[in-house]
Amino acid sequence: MNNSINFKKQRELGSILTDIFKFIRLNWKLLFELILKIAGPALLILLIGFIFYLQSFVGGFGIIETVDAIDNFSTNVILSLLVVIVAGLVYYALLNGVVLHFIKSYIKNGGIVNKAEVIQGVKDDFWSLIGTSFLVAIIIFVGAMFCVIPGIYLGIVLSIAYAVVVFENRSVIDTISYCFDLVKGEWWATFATLFVTGLLYYFINIIFQVPQYIYFFIKAFTGSQEISADPSVMFDWVYLSLSTVGMVFQYLLYTIIVICSAFIYFNLNEKKNFTGTIEAIDSLGANNQ
Repeated sequence: MNNSINFKKQRELGSILTDIFKFIRLNWKLLFELILKIAGPALLILLIGFIFYLQSFVGGFGIIETVDAIDNFSTNVILSLLVVIVAGLVYYALLNGVVLHFIKSYIKNGGIVNKAEVIQGVKDDFWSLIGTSFLVAIIIFVGAMFCVIPGIYLGIVLSIAYAVVVFENRSVIDTISYCFDLVKGEWWATFATLFVTGLLYYFINIIFQVPQYIYFFIKAFTGSQEISADPSVMFDWVYLSLSTVGMVFQYLLYTIIVICSAFIYFNLNEKKNFTGTIEAIDSLGANNQ
């Protein structure tokens, strides 16, 4: 029995959600192996930057008594925040690259993934993925600066940008304009799909944050006097360790959103261009010859 998933067809919200988790269930081992292998170094830098940022920010509460101390505090916070932002954008670019090229190989080989194809695909699209990551972030940020609503609108439209880069080999600039073409007339359906998937991602992610929250509240109740004298006591090595573990799962679980964006792309592409239908007809014609 062939258990492979046909990506190139129209789907309703319920079908997309079902197939997201079916795809993960069938392929999680190899998928996360490749994610850690390719995007893992960026994730590690991101985690180190976050820990350094947290220590710099919280540790500065009790030392900003002189001008030099304030300058050092500001420098450390800004540098660590910059590392977090850059590493985060690179990580999301690589994560999208791995997952989408995984799906591309999966489609090409009829449900079997070629690891070499995925690795080579990410290498070939590396700069396009990085450029897309930074450009999308800038566009959404500028949109959000004017008002929250334009930021949300642009975020939904550009949610399929990585998929367009990987599946259509378009340039970064061409990708942005093509996203608007695909989502035109389907914005609310795309929004609903991402919103529901995002809620599921959030609730699953919360599970891995529970130990961190429990420790935080226990520490707050048992050491209130010590904490009021030095707030940085709250963020000891235990809290940092639990927070780091929670972040690892948070960033890895974002794979759910990436897979969702792939299903959205193929759904929109099928509605606009009937690519999957045409390929199916061609395949039937070839088999009948």
